[in-house]
Amino acid sequence: MEKSKAGVFSQFEVQRGLPIQMLVKHFKQSGDVWQLNADIRAMVQHKQLNLLQDFAHLGSFDVIFCRNVLIYFDQETKAAIFERMARMIEPDGVLALGAAESVVGITDAFKPFPDRRGMYCLNTARAAPRAMAGASAVPLKLVAAAR
Repeated sequence: MEKSKAGVFSQFEVQRGLPIQMLVKHFKQSGDVWQLNADIRAMVQHKQLNLLQDFAHLGSFDVIFCRNVLIYFDQETKAAIFERMARMIEPDGVLALGAAESVVGITDAFKPFPDRRGMYCLNTARAAPRAMAGASAVPLKLVAAAR
C-alpha cells in the first residue's frame, strides 16, 4: 500500500504495457525509478479492504484489480468473493485477475473477455443483483487488491 501511495515504479514496471507517451506525460524520472505525477496520485484513495467481509459501503466500481490474491483462498471462498464483486461492479465494468487466477469453473457471475487474458466482464445472461440499483452515476472508482 505504501508503494502505491508513493507512486514510484522501476523501469521494468513502467515498461510492462505502458505506452511511452503516457510515461513521459504522467511520470517523472528520478534516477532509475519513475514517479507518478502528484495530480494523478491525488485522484486515488488508498484503503485496506478485507475481501472476506462485505464492502458494499464503498459503492460501485468501474474497474476492480484483484491480482494474485484469490490464489490463497479455497473455491467456496473465491465464489463468495466473486459474488460480492459482481454486486459492486458497474454493468460495463471490468474485473482484472492475475495470470494464475480465473473465474472459470468457480462462478458464472463473470465471463472472460475474448482475447484479453485475465480480464472479465459481468455475465449479462446471469445478472447479479446490484447493491446500488437506482443510484445515479458516480465518478470512476477502482479497487485494487494485491498480495
